[in-house]
This record gives sequence, structure tokens and C-alpha cells, in this order.
Amino acid sequence: MRWYERFFRREFTEKRLDAELRFHLEQRIADLVAGGMTAKEAWRQARIEFGGLEHVKEECRDVGGSHIIETVIQDLRYGLRQLRRNPGFTTVAVLTLALGIGTNTTIFSAVSAILLRKPPVKEPDRLCAVSSKNLIKGCDLEPVSPLDFESWREQNNVFEAVAADAGASFTLTGDGEPESVAGDRVTPGYFKILGVLPTLGRAFLPGEATAGNDRVVILSNPLWRERFNSDPNVIGKNLEINGEPYTVVGVMPPVASSFSWLAFPRLWTPLAFEPKDLAPSSRDNRYVGLVFGRLKPGVTTKQAQAEMGSIASRLAQAYPKADKGWGITVQTLQEYEIRSAYVTNGLMLLMTVVGLVLLIACANIAGLLLARGAGRAHELAVRAAVGASRVRLLRQMLVESLLISALGGAAGLLMSVWGIDLLRAGFNFNDYGRQQAAGFRMDPATLLFTLMVSLLAAFVFGLVPALRASKANPGDALGETGRTGSSGFPCSRLRSALVTCEIALALVLLAGAGIVIREVIREFTEPNGFNPNHVVVAQIDLKGKPYQKPAAQIALFQQVTGKVRGIAGVESAGADTCVPTGCNSSTPFSIQGEPPVPETKRPSADYFVVGPGYFRTMQIPLIKGREFSDSDDTRAPVVAVVNQEFARRFFPKSDAIGRQFEVDRGQNKKAEIVGIVGNVNDYIGQLTPRPQIYESYLQMAQATMALVVRSRLAPSALAPMLRRAVWSVDKGQPVGRIQTMQDLAADNMGGDKMMVALMAIFAGLALVLAAVGIYGVVAYSVNQRTREIGIRMALGAQKKQVLGLVLRQGNLLTGIGCAIGIVLTLPLPRLFAGMFNGFADHGPLVLIIVPFLVGTVSLLATYIPARRATKVDPMVALRHE
Repeated sequence: MRWYERFFRREFTEKRLDAELRFHLEQRIADLVAGGMTAKEAWRQARIEFGGLEHVKEECRDVGGSHIIETVIQDLRYGLRQLRRNPGFTTVAVLTLALGIGTNTTIFSAVSAILLRKPPVKEPDRLCAVSSKNLIKGCDLEPVSPLDFESWREQNNVFEAVAADAGASFTLTGDGEPESVAGDRVTPGYFKILGVLPTLGRAFLPGEATAGNDRVVILSNPLWRERFNSDPNVIGKNLEINGEPYTVVGVMPPVASSFSWLAFPRLWTPLAFEPKDLAPSSRDNRYVGLVFGRLKPGVTTKQAQAEMGSIASRLAQAYPKADKGWGITVQTLQEYEIRSAYVTNGLMLLMTVVGLVLLIACANIAGLLLARGAGRAHELAVRAAVGASRVRLLRQMLVESLLISALGGAAGLLMSVWGIDLLRAGFNFNDYGRQQAAGFRMDPATLLFTLMVSLLAAFVFGLVPALRASKANPGDALGETGRTGSSGFPCSRLRSALVTCEIALALVLLAGAGIVIREVIREFTEPNGFNPNHVVVAQIDLKGKPYQKPAAQIALFQQVTGKVRGIAGVESAGADTCVPTGCNSSTPFSIQGEPPVPETKRPSADYFVVGPGYFRTMQIPLIKGREFSDSDDTRAPVVAVVNQEFARRFFPKSDAIGRQFEVDRGQNKKAEIVGIVGNVNDYIGQLTPRPQIYESYLQMAQATMALVVRSRLAPSALAPMLRRAVWSVDKGQPVGRIQTMQDLAADNMGGDKMMVALMAIFAGLALVLAAVGIYGVVAYSVNQRTREIGIRMALGAQKKQVLGLVLRQGNLLTGIGCAIGIVLTLPLPRLFAGMFNGFADHGPLVLIIVPFLVGTVSLLATYIPARRATKVDPMVALRHE
């Protein structure tokens, strides 16, 4: 009998089995009659030999293992009936599990998109990102010089092709308002190596990588849609870039913007190395952001790393001045994207948090199943008494756990669809976050993860209750235990242990959330050395031939700043190369009069070029000396302003005013310190001040600066005035995004705020689940001790004594759980400090507040069943079984 016929054609197979058995029985009767027996004796003898027909049928059904499928189906049907019969238990268990699985699936969708999903390129495992590595500083993913790139391309035998990628900013003029966009300059073959080709037009040709032939451009899909209205005839049209005419030769698909050392380019132009870039003296001019290489068939990344390491050694020997102390890092594109992702540690932390939430949920359901198993002790004992084996009972209980897990997984999947939308909205804090969030979706990996988590959860919360239930004693079927449904001391002790673990884990999550929240509050509230209120920032990037000379750059910023100061409502205005919201421009320098030090041990400081009026606009206090003035121009001696930390660290026993130093900027100009200002944080949340150097843009011309304006005007009213001020000087000069300093800080803190919100939500959910768990244990204990409580009250116990009796049980569990949780929480500050740069040690305050919060919530959860215990009627309790 084929198993699938037994399963899908039950009636037909049963009839055929019955017919075959009757045939064999009749044949045996006929044989016995032929041997001399009477018909009645032959029938009796044949039945004795065959045994019971139903028993024989069962043996036939067992052949091929088809009985297992049938019994599993029976267990499923029985489990569904049990769940339907107990809607309260089913609802609580499914919702609890859905919350745990839903949160895990939601966060895993982000992990899958950012860390696990392979880049959508041709043969992604063969595509490598190659970068320089500073062996002295221990920094990899460093830029590459054009000459090193050429040497790598010529000397390697592991890549079938390599291409260079250098990020740049471009100014678009012509039709519409001038616009500044981020883009890439790439060598020909770049798109072919990626395996992502234009959807319109073509890629760059080899001849277009030479100066004079490089006036062609490939548009990103978003730029094509926004600036050209998705015009399919855009190929061949001219676009003015940096004041030069470029011909559009291609339009890329949306996916092409994902691969760059500079995030999300809007256009691409050929990377044409100029003769000065290939001069022997320029080997240490590292501006190529990243090199892409496609491995030859059969070559591994490890082999490529070994060969490129040999090339680095040869280059260090041949060019010790430029390449000594430099190595090469080779990794797959996916590994590079993971290492360069800013949210990797945060996602790993969130996955750990939601994993603990799921563990708490499983402990909760395990407690419910233990209580339910104790209530079903009589039923299970009866089943064992009538022949059910322990394996069959174990399987039955595990099947019920799988049903709960399946229902919880389905509900969690629905919750995660909503959760992914919320998570995507939470990542909408800046362009990087929006680009990353675009990949959050319910993909096959996320669905498989949900399935695996559901199965694992069923095993975690169902195994121990199933093992206990399968030990049903057949003798209890008629005994007092079976009628009372007592769970016994071991079961109660196990449920108490589960709740203790829930409380401990909830305390860990709350403490972690508290530490993160307090850190973000510190970052927002701690003084940064300047006043960000009423300050508006506008980025200006000068491109094209008119601004190739420093004098033209200085003139534009001088004129624009003067016009902005004349706007009614503007208090002051200045300019800066990098506003203090997250930049780091560390530059080595040497102090005049100090003994020379080796190159690797030269001191460094954060370097800024600012304009007159900048310190007044930012309200950075002047401690000593003077600020920059309009007379500090190219005709005057070079002057500088330093911060207090610079003066304290490098001139601890003398006055810094009047001292000279030389910044490593290739101009060999000594600067005299004329002023000392207060310390300013380079980024939000900085723990310790860093030395800082300020020089005037009137002496050190810059093509890219941020215009900073202090005004009482609303930003929406000020923004068009700022644009008009710039365009009155140069109508073709784009103005970058205009935003307040608070908004700029909020963009940089968007990820931190989202982390705080998620940590708080998950920790709160864990606390609620723990409270439900302790409520369940105490309420079940009160129910089991109803008779005992009734006797106590009949003998004269007061309600206050009964209340204290029940509260002591809950408080004991809470105390043990909090003690374990505090021990587990102690390493958290050090762990967070290792995961996130600049994380402060906040002391014991969180470890005081969180246990108090957990204890308060647990006390409330315990008080409800304790209050109910005081209302027990002694007469009813004495009749209670």
C-alpha cells in the first residue's frame, strides 16, 4: 500500500485493504476445509491464525511509516481543538509570541538589507574593493594615489580588470536654478567591472579618460528624472557642469548609485589623470577614493590579498618616501559595504535586544504551558493509563507548541510589515539613512528568518513543559492529584525560575536603554562651545574656470558676506570650511623654536579656515588676543587663532600669543598666533576637547565654505534672501541646502534618536512581559493555595497578613531577578564604550533608577492577585478542590 494512497485516498485504500484481508481469510478457510475440517471449524481456526482483523489492519497501515503522518494529523487536530477550547490562553500566548517574533523580523529586515544582502551586481563574490592601508596609524580603507593605481593595474595577476573611483562635487548650471550635486569621476571600465550598464546610452569609452576628451557625463536615474523629466531623448544633449559644456552619453539604473566610496553619486564623469598627477613627485597625492577589481575565475580574495601585499612591499622598496608604511587592503564589495556602514554596531545591538525580548516572551509562554500542563495532569494521566506512550504524549505537547508558534509567527509577520514601514520612516533622518532604508523589505531571507525563529521559539518555550507533561503517572488518573490538578512543588519552582530570569533580562534591557538615553541627552544638552540658536548655514562650493584662482574665491566670499550682513534682521555673518557638527580635519604642524620630531610623531590639530566675524556669529568666546579682521589679507603676515586646548597642550608654561607654527598644507607659510578662543566640539557628544587651529580665508583661499548667519528672521524667510545675495554676485553659483544649526545637528543625531526610541520601546515591552509573567505566577499560586488561604483566614489570619504573605512571594522573585540583572548590567557601559566612539561612563545612577522601576512595576503586578487573595471566603475555600 503506497503511503500517498493511504493518505490521500483513505476510503479507497480501506476498502481494498478489507477486500485483501477477506480474500486471504477465505483462501485459508478453503484450504482448511480441503484438509478435512468442517466449515465452522475452518472459520474458527483461520480467525485464530489471523488474529483480530483490526489489529492486522493496523499492522498493514504501519508499513512504510504512513501511521506517523496519520498520528501527526490526529495530534494537529487535537491540538487545534485544545487551543480553540482555551481562547484566553491561546490569545495571550499568540500575542506574546507575535510581539517577540515581530520585533525580531523588523530589525532583521534592516540587518538583511545592510549587512547580509549581496550587492546587486554581476557575480558579487568576484567583485573586490581595493584600498590603501596606513600601516603606521593602523587605518585601512584609505584613498589611493593615481600612480599607485597605475602600478596596481600593471603589476597584478589576480584581477581581470580594475577601475578607479574618485568622488567629487559638481555645479550644474543652464536650465533652471544652479545646483550643486555629489558625483564620481571613474575610469573607463568602471561600470563593466560592476556589471551594471546604462539603461540609456552607453558607458565611457577608453579614449574619454584623457584630458580634453573627458567632457561627457552619465546621469544617475534620480537626476535624469528630476532635471530632465525622464526624457528618453536626453542622450546627446549638453549639460553645463562647472562652467564647461558636457555631453550626456548615458543614464544609469537606480541601483548604480549604491556603489561608491562617496555615498550616492548623482552623476559620473571620466577620471582623466592630468600630467601633474602622474609625475613622480605626486605618488603620495592620494585622492582616488576606491579601486574596484574583478577577480579572475578561480582566484580567491585571500590569494588577491597576498599578491597585492607583495606589490605593496615592492612599491615601498622602490618609492620609500611615498609608499613606505603603506599596504593594500582587498575585500569583497559586500565586506567593504559592511565595514563602511555607519549603523553596523547599532544594528547588532538592536538584534541582541530584540533577541532578549523574544527570550522573555518564550519564558512567559513556557510558564503558561507549565500551568496549563498542571491543569491537564488528570487528562494526561488518563491517556497514559489507556496506553499512550511517553513519546506520544511528548509529541502531542510539542505539536501544540508548534501550533502556537505558527500562529504567533503568522501574527508576528503581519506586525513586522507595519514595523518595517515604521523603521523605514525612522531612518529618514538624512540622505544616508534614506538610501539604506530603501532596501528594508520582506525578502526571502527575512521570511526564512521568521520561520526559523518561530521553530526555535517553539522548541525553547515548549520543550520543558512537554517533558514535564509527558511524565504523567497512570496511577494519578484515579488519585486525588488528578482531580485537584495540583502542579506540585517542582513545577511551581520552575515557573518561579522562569519569571526570575524574565525580570533579570528586563532589567538588563532597561539599563541598556537608560544608558543609551542618558548618553544622547548628554550629547544634546552638553555645551559645545558655541551657541547654535538662530544660526543658519548655507554651503557654497565654487567650481569652474572663474574660481580657479584664489583671488576670485576670496572676492566672492567677501562680497557675499558683505551683502548678507546688510540684510535687515541679520546680526552677523561669517564663513567656515567645516561647521562643528561632525567634521574632523586633523592636520599635522610644527612649532617654530621647538626641536624637530620624526614625521610620524608630529603633533596635529583640527584645522579650520574661517572669515572675519565667524567667532562673533557662532558666539565662540574670545579668551585672549584678537579675532581676524579685514586687514588680515594676502598682503599681511599670516596669522592664526587657536583654542584653549591648543594653548594648554603645546604652550603649558608660556604665552601662546606671538608664537609661530607651520601647518602642513604645502605652502610653507609660518603663521603667528594672535588670539585664543574657547574650545569647540568638532562633533556632537565629544568627550574631551581637541587642539584647534583657525586661519583666515582672506589669506588661505578656499573653494568650498559654509556661510553662517545669525539672525532673528525665520529660516524660511532668510533662505531666499541668502540665495539672492549669492546670485547678485554670481547668478550661476548654486547655494547648497540652507538649514539651521539645530537641524544640521538633528540630522547628525538622527540615528542616535532612532536608537533611543527603539531601545526604549523594546525595553518597555520587556518590562511589560516580565510584569505579566510575575502576575501569572503569583495569580496561579493564589489559585492553587485557595484552600490554604481559606484555612488561615478561618483560623483568624487578618487580611493584612494574607496580603503580606502573597506580596512576599512576588517580592522575593523580584529581588532575586533584580540582583541577577544588576550583575549582568555592570559590564554594559564598558561594552557600549567599545562599540560606539565617544561613549561616556555615566556612573551608577542608571543602576539605581532601573531596579527601582522594575521593582515598582513588579509590586503592582503582584498586588493585584494579592488583593484578590484577601477577598477569599473561608467557607468557599474549605470546599475548594
